[in-house]
Amino acid sequence: MIRDPMQALERDLQAERASALARINDLFQKALEAWEALESGQLPSLASAEAERGRRLELRDLTSERLWMLLVQRESVGLRDHRELLQRVPQEIRKRIGPRRRTSLEQ
Repeated sequence: MIRDPMQALERDLQAERASALARINDLFQKALEAWEALESGQLPSLASAEAERGRRLELRDLTSERLWMLLVQRESVGLRDHRELLQRVPQEIRKRIGPRRRTSLEQ
């Protein structure tokens, strides 16, 4: 049993960080799978080339944002070597790591 309240708090915080890491990892994996399905032609075609381009850009930006969130969460639990993770991610996604750019209509 932990008697020091600070130790108990730190233990709870670390448990929450680990739980958040699992959640964001799942979100990232789903986005990456959708990106890979799009790139391999497994998703149904949309009505226009403009719609296709919009879907591709949105999925690319979503996957990049979730990768950024995953890297931040990994850092918070002390996982600082991301090389293995990043090797599995297409360069187009890696180049755009960060929060999605919002248009004035989304704000």
